[in-house]
Amino acid sequence: MKNNNNDFNALDLFDFIWKHKFVFIVIGISAAIISGTISLLMEERYLSTVTLYPTKANAVTFSEVISDDQNVSRFGEEEEAEQMLQILGSEPIRKNVIETFDLMNHYEIEKDSKYKNTELALTYSDFINFERNNKGAVLIKVLDKSPDTAALIANHIAGLFDSIKNNMIHTRAIPDFEIKKQKLAKLQNEMKMLMDTMANLTSIGVVTDEAYLALTEAMLNVKGAEMQKKYLKKIEMTEKYGSTLHSFQVKVEFLAERISTMETSYEQAETDAYANISHKFIVETASPSEKKAYPIRWLIVVVSSIAAVTFTFIILLFIEKVKELKKK
Repeated sequence: MKNNNNDFNALDLFDFIWKHKFVFIVIGISAAIISGTISLLMEERYLSTVTLYPTKANAVTFSEVISDDQNVSRFGEEEEAEQMLQILGSEPIRKNVIETFDLMNHYEIEKDSKYKNTELALTYSDFINFERNNKGAVLIKVLDKSPDTAALIANHIAGLFDSIKNNMIHTRAIPDFEIKKQKLAKLQNEMKMLMDTMANLTSIGVVTDEAYLALTEAMLNVKGAEMQKKYLKKIEMTEKYGSTLHSFQVKVEFLAERISTMETSYEQAETDAYANISHKFIVETASPSEKKAYPIRWLIVVVSSIAAVTFTFIILLFIEKVKELKKK
């Protein structure tokens, strides 16, 4: 089995394999039988998958000019997909799924076990996974011994995504909405006070600058002392309080613009705080699988047999080398 350089060549290797062929055959067949038997005892699992795309926009906008990022029909990109994966893997969704489907019993985890929650978390992560495919879509993959349950869990998680994300947005948006609500009410009260004051000034005869010229001309042209006296009183009151009325007019115009802007902001904040909108595009819902996804018995048998034969080959080769060294 040696050449001049004391190394194995191709012919030596073939001779070595042929010499131990019956050992390799026995090991290979034994490994195939054992792995096949074990695979038959393994519980079958069925795979259900939901395919999603996140949306780009997270809220309905009330702005007259809508950018591409605010377009509700635009698909999200890498950043939004990563956010979706984080939410899908979050504790609120995990807790909801565990409680809804009673996974502690479903996965047959002993309730008296000291590490029952750890076992449940590990089993959950083994059978429920979230990932992105090469098209940028987010996949919800669920393995379960029941094909119906696998589909139900996958679709349930997809449905939870919107409610969890909306709750996260509402938690942040509600305080913002309350602040804007108070600010808008304050501006509206200021406007009411200004309007009431202007109404009082008008009631005592104060008129605007535009009306003042017409009032003067009307007084000069009117006949009758009584009417002239009435117009004169208005002119006097306007000369006395006209500047005040004018300043209130300017304040009203400025305040009206602020209220208009705040009303739009208020509507946006109200929507963010209380609206429940969808943050996903569902490309494909989950359905019960007709074929098991796990275990793949032929693959287990093939891999186990090759591994066993390879390990045997290494051991025998090591023994052969040891024998050669001892002969020297």
